[in-house]
Amino acid sequence: LVFLEWHEAPTIAVVLLAALGFLSTLATLVIFWRHFQTPMVRSAGGAMCFLMLGPLLVAYLMVPTYIGLPTVSTCFCRQTFFTLCFTVCISCITVRSFQIVCVFKLASRLPRAYGYWVRYHGPYVFVAIMTTLKVAILSGRLLITTSSPTALTDPDDPKVMILSCNPNYLQGLLVNTSLDLLLSVAGFSFAYMGKELPTNYNEAKFITFCMTFYFSSSVSLCTFMSVYKGVLVTILD
Repeated sequence: LVFLEWHEAPTIAVVLLAALGFLSTLATLVIFWRHFQTPMVRSAGGAMCFLMLGPLLVAYLMVPTYIGLPTVSTCFCRQTFFTLCFTVCISCITVRSFQIVCVFKLASRLPRAYGYWVRYHGPYVFVAIMTTLKVAILSGRLLITTSSPTALTDPDDPKVMILSCNPNYLQGLLVNTSLDLLLSVAGFSFAYMGKELPTNYNEAKFITFCMTFYFSSSVSLCTFMSVYKGVLVTILD
């Protein structure tokens, strides 16, 4: 049986990157919390920043579940918590990019709609809807497939069995990331619409870069997984 082990070089690299990401995200969260009342933090999103950074911390903590002998509990964490946390984060980014455009364009053209958006906490409602939709997708997938480890034959060496949490990794990836990809496209579109806004409110170039990088990496991963079935798929995932 083959699976990711702690002493392997790729695993160590992934863990170090995850630790660095966790510490940097935690530091950012602490800084935002200490300066929450300042105009800079409020203009960056206020409480929405914590809703974005919190799930990212949880996602980094899920990285160790991809290493070692897969179990039912670790497979469940891989297939649910990790991708759910990422959906919450990318939903916040998408609604943030929409809100920037909304303030300057929707408020003047559709003041009543903008009033409803502000009065009923539109950003949080949007994130809640996307999170609920992702939970429904994950629940349906768990009902159809199994969360138990599955032994798959290595195409390059039939004598080697790869222990995986998903009998069809590519299909599972497409299901798990379908909503995230749609959100990334929406975030990219809103960011592009806001590229001509004043400099103090223009976050378009950062959001555009992040969404483009995420979309490109997802497409690259799907392409790689369509031609390779080895244990390195888990690292790239």
